Amino acid sequence: MADEPRAAALPVEMQVTPASGVLPDAPVIDQFGKTMRFREAVGDGAYVLSFTYTRCTEICGMADLYLSDIAERRAALPAPVRLVTLTLDPARDRPADLLERHQIFDSPDNWLRLTGDPADIMPLLTRLGVWDGTPLEDHKLYVIVGHAGRQQMARLEASPLLPDQIYDLAVRLMQ
Repeated sequence: MADEPRAAALPVEMQVTPASGVLPDAPVIDQFGKTMRFREAVGDGAYVLSFTYTRCTEICGMADLYLSDIAERRAALPAPVRLVTLTLDPARDRPADLLERHQIFDSPDNWLRLTGDPADIMPLLTRLGVWDGTPLEDHKLYVIVGHAGRQQMARLEASPLLPDQIYDLAVRLMQ
């Protein structure tokens, strides 16, 4: 009941789309050069997943700032939450590029920034509903908040996307 007013108070410009809770899978490489599966990177609990690319001059920095906010506040969450960022440009974003961005935002080491072979990453982005084949420069700002073990997720699209709403949705998915 306490969540109802909060849900009703979402701003008009924020779209929350329930998505299939089953995460697609593909091989990925993190900013430290470690190879793993996407599902392994996300884990089996709560997660916040963002999408950026290092050469973006528009909205990608906002997505990093939003996850930075969650990184600072996640100790107050009722359960652990994984922070994961998947590149929208796997053809150019190498682990070293992701590590540089990671350091620029002074991100904690347990926030994974992922890339991989474009043949694996582009279908993954499509299955997650964040890329539809349009030019990379025309991408939208998406964040997925979910719980892998419960197969629940919601895809948020917004302009601007507010960190409090990501945080509140993460809390709701953990209950």
